[in-house]
Amino acid sequence: MINTISHKSGRIISKIIVLAILLVAGTAYLGAQQKSSIEKDYKYMEALRLLNLGHPAESEKIFLELVKEYPSMDAAHFYLSKIYISKNDLENAKKSASAALKADPSNVWYKIELARIYAATGEIDNSIAIYEEVRQNNSAKTDLYLDMIELYIRKQNYEGALSIIDDIERVSGKSEATGLTRYNIFIYQKKTEEAIAYLKEFDKEQPSPRTSTMLGDYYASIQKDTLAMEYYATALSLDPKYIPATFGIAESYRIRGQFDLYFEYMFPFMANTEVNPGLKNEYMKEIMANPKFVQTFFPQVDTMMQNLFGAHPRDTSIAYNFAVFMVQTSRPDVGLKVLEQNIKNFPQERGPRHQYLSLAYYLEKWEILASQSDTALVWFPADLDFMQLKGIGQLQLNKTEESISTFKEILRLANGDSATTVRTLSILGDTYYMAGNKKEAYKYYQKTIDIEPKHAPALNNYAYYLSEEGKQLRKALAMSKKTVELEPENAIYLDTYAWILHKMGNNAEAKKMLKQAMVFGGNQNADILDHYAMVLFELGEKDLAFMYWGQADKLNPSLGIAAKVDKLKQK
Repeated sequence: MINTISHKSGRIISKIIVLAILLVAGTAYLGAQQKSSIEKDYKYMEALRLLNLGHPAESEKIFLELVKEYPSMDAAHFYLSKIYISKNDLENAKKSASAALKADPSNVWYKIELARIYAATGEIDNSIAIYEEVRQNNSAKTDLYLDMIELYIRKQNYEGALSIIDDIERVSGKSEATGLTRYNIFIYQKKTEEAIAYLKEFDKEQPSPRTSTMLGDYYASIQKDTLAMEYYATALSLDPKYIPATFGIAESYRIRGQFDLYFEYMFPFMANTEVNPGLKNEYMKEIMANPKFVQTFFPQVDTMMQNLFGAHPRDTSIAYNFAVFMVQTSRPDVGLKVLEQNIKNFPQERGPRHQYLSLAYYLEKWEILASQSDTALVWFPADLDFMQLKGIGQLQLNKTEESISTFKEILRLANGDSATTVRTLSILGDTYYMAGNKKEAYKYYQKTIDIEPKHAPALNNYAYYLSEEGKQLRKALAMSKKTVELEPENAIYLDTYAWILHKMGNNAEAKKMLKQAMVFGGNQNADILDHYAMVLFELGEKDLAFMYWGQADKLNPSLGIAAKVDKLKQK
């Protein structure tokens, strides 16, 4: 009995064993499934975390692993499309957005994402088709309609755009946005009269500073100042601080010649920190381009400039224009301080330093130019512009050896830049001449014109210095003739050519050239007046010669012309 098991009990035991095996296997399978799901969720959350922290490349890598392992994971595809959009990789963005939508065809946001990508790639019809589907199933979602309106306008399907506006107004009522969009569609259709008529009617129903100002701008553009000012006044009655209306009414007063009222509105406009600084800066450039206006209303223009700079002291362009204005109005030290502060505001930017050094060069502040160029080169090593300014500063301070060293370094660094090479060779010629080394000077002038035969400054200086020595006058004349052909209205070049003719004994032709030089500004140059007087003297026109020497002496007494004239009179 102990060793015997009935068939019935054996069957029961077998069932229990099989059930136990199934339970164990099922538990193992469920555990693996749960582990896989946890790992998937972890990867997804980690990818999102990295994306939100601004690490799209690392996030992309994880999302790519997820879609490879789980091809129907719509959210991973969706975020991949976002990453590709940020990289401007629209083709891959389109593929990922399509995959997300395929995995979840009912998701509205996936549809909108794909529609926007289609719009960006120029597939307007595909984009519109998706939006229309969304529109049919989500008629109350009017915030999506603005994209559709833009697409219809791009396709010049204005009726389609207007039908969408009708839907928006049916659901949400009229608004400034829908009203202005209708107005713009009329404009796109070149129906200006209908557009203005509609805008006037809309402005009566729903008056706003913006619509009133737009009407004011329109009437100002067709020179109906009275109507324009009425609409500007309406806009300001609705919002006394509305900037476009303030500007519009100010301009209307300027056009009318009511300058007291013009400045009354323009002063606060320029002082307003919320107005686009670039627009104000461009406006002031236009004002400054009218010297008569600036001269007539200098105190008011000065206030406008002060207000503009006061509102935007850290705007580099405004700071520079304000500094230039200070220089033009005999306040150079203020201008330099403004640009010096601009460097402190933006120490790592090149532009403010270049502006400061350019102004120092213009003002002939050679100590500042040389020292501050050195400082700039600490921040921007081997910057050729800063090196050239440093070399010029050294040259003007009679530090010729240092200047030569600087320009030779520029020459080394400019390898391959022909324009910089030519300019530097020419400057080295000038510098060596100032240092008294004529042989080296002529060598560098020759190198310059060997590379660039039409480099007028080198041709002129080389020719003039040869003529001063009375050497190679035919070569000097040929070089000088080229400069006159290149720049026939350049008084300096005309003077050099005339002086060489004089040295060669051709005073009659020299006189003709100098008369031309006088027409092009030579009458304000003491050296040219001196040369003209000498040629006239040689031609026997002594009274006229003494008159021009007198003018030259007044312009530059340091030339010693008075003493020279006294000696000539004693002969």
